[in-house]
Amino acid sequence: MRKPAGLKIGFGKKVFAAAGITALVLALLTVFFPKTFQTAGFYLQRGINGFSYYILGASPHFYHLEMEKNASDFRVRAGETLDVTYRDEFVVKSVASDDWSGKSLEPVLEGPGGKAGIIGVPFRGIDLVDKLLAGGVIPEGTQAAGVYQIAVYSTRDKIGVVPLRVMITPQDWLRFAKSRGNPGEQEAYLKKAAAQNREDAGVRKILAGIYLQQNRIGEAAKLYEEILRISPGDPLAMKELARCIAQLGREDRAIDLLSRLTEVQTEDAEAHAMLGAAYGRKTIWDKAADSYFRAVQIDPDNHAVRLLLAQAYEKSRRTDAAVEQYRFVIRHAPDAAPAWRAMGDMHLKSGRYAQAIESYTRVLDLQPKDAAAHANLATAYAGLGKAREEMEHLQKAAALSPDEPVIRFNLAAAYEKRGKTPDAVREYGRVLKNKPDDADALARLADLTFQNKQYEQAAGYYEKLSRIHPTRASIFVRLGFARGELKQYAASAEDYEKALRLGAKDQALYYNLAFTYTKLGREKDAVRYYEKISPQNKKTLSILADHYLREKQYAQAIRYYQRILKLEPKKASSWAGLGYAWLASGNPDKAIEHYSQALKYDREDDEIYANLGIAYEKKGLYPEALKAYRSAYEINPETRVAPRIPRLRIQLLHKKDNRGSEP
Repeated sequence: MRKPAGLKIGFGKKVFAAAGITALVLALLTVFFPKTFQTAGFYLQRGINGFSYYILGASPHFYHLEMEKNASDFRVRAGETLDVTYRDEFVVKSVASDDWSGKSLEPVLEGPGGKAGIIGVPFRGIDLVDKLLAGGVIPEGTQAAGVYQIAVYSTRDKIGVVPLRVMITPQDWLRFAKSRGNPGEQEAYLKKAAAQNREDAGVRKILAGIYLQQNRIGEAAKLYEEILRISPGDPLAMKELARCIAQLGREDRAIDLLSRLTEVQTEDAEAHAMLGAAYGRKTIWDKAADSYFRAVQIDPDNHAVRLLLAQAYEKSRRTDAAVEQYRFVIRHAPDAAPAWRAMGDMHLKSGRYAQAIESYTRVLDLQPKDAAAHANLATAYAGLGKAREEMEHLQKAAALSPDEPVIRFNLAAAYEKRGKTPDAVREYGRVLKNKPDDADALARLADLTFQNKQYEQAAGYYEKLSRIHPTRASIFVRLGFARGELKQYAASAEDYEKALRLGAKDQALYYNLAFTYTKLGREKDAVRYYEKISPQNKKTLSILADHYLREKQYAQAIRYYQRILKLEPKKASSWAGLGYAWLASGNPDKAIEHYSQALKYDREDDEIYANLGIAYEKKGLYPEALKAYRSAYEINPETRVAPRIPRLRIQLLHKKDNRGSEP
């Protein structure tokens, strides 16, 4: 029983001794003869390891994976890393280890969505990339190392590992983001990529492009600023940032960027043209022209930029230079109509109507159905006083473009100018049909209907205008008048008050508001505005005088009657009114004085005699009172003082009898 055991132990010692000697010899040979013995040594070592595995039961060693990637065979050794991009496809064909049969071996793909038993199983790099992007486990940088690995197991022991380095590019983020249905999710992935790749300009360019498509200009501009921090001389980023900040109104920054860009990219025609546009928006037309000129020097056939150059010359009052550029485009461009039109516009603005007519006629030779050319021709003919041609071309323009509000408005204005109000109203109405909030058309319709006393329609138009121009006092003045004519007094007063708050100081406004308050029974408010009227006329002074007389504020009433007297000193009513005020105030002497003066201008007014009689009677001057009453009766037998005559006669008789009976 012991002998076999002894034999086994002895045999083991011999094997280990032999293995040690062999290893020592192999090491010495490798040191002194590396090239000759390296491969041989490797296979010798494998032989020793295989012997240890099969004979001694040691764990097998892992040497390499036999693989195929993108239809090419290759080998990945222990300690090496397998690089994978989204374009790659690979498969593990076999495992090289001490287990020559491979029966105990199981390679496993470890990581998100890992898989066991992968011999012969094809894998796609795009699947690995997308799992990483979706799982959010990507470390900072453009690659993921150590997230995926191929582990080789022998029974339960892990004998080897081949790490996968999955390469992540900005295009992967974009592709993956585009595959997501939710726009917010797409943006989130790209933002994540940018955050994890602080020095990656590519991801930021893609995200900035998406922001531009969504018209999120401010956010795009911030990203382009980041790109320029990462790559200060990036011409594309400079150009796109200039576009963004120009839209944000930061023209000075755009000019600075484009100036630096054109110094570096001296032959970039687009950059010069953009710089010209930036100067143009700042109305620095000389510099705009210089930049556009540089652009057309680089790209002579860019006719669109030539037109911009011509317009810059035009703005800087270099008319001849502008015409030269327009004519160059006319001679060389496949379509000369835009240049003819632009030249026509230039002449029209400058009042050179004959030249404008020539240019627009050339446009119509090339484009007979150009409604805008007909409309501009009409304006030019109007400038020359040719009414027939003006109307002819306006009607043609309207026929060619029946829904164009500007053309319809001009046609309506032409009808209005000729006194054809119904036609004008119809055309202004068509403007509103296509453009309901057109303030100019609303204003014309409001004024025309107001002038024709169509107050209900006018009020509707002015009300719409008031919403468009809530601070324009004149609109509320007319709206108030129209509503007043419709007996909508409360609304009318509100409109007038708003007009006053907005700064209106029209005297007629004070009168109308006072009248409106009178209609509402708000006499004190009415008086307040009657008093604001300057200069006062007899009517308003009379209203004020009568009011204060009713209120028994006699001093105020007398003051206003005195002002009436100053306005019309030779009218009996002026003197009589003041006399009445004096009488009401309890001063019959002054009343007698003013009634007597009134009779100098009118001896046929029974009321003056009647009131004079009352004043005399208050003074106790009964004979004079009776005489005045009789005069009133002779003029008007139905005078209100007729009953006083017999009573006063009896009173006088009694007085006479009393005097006769005295001793």
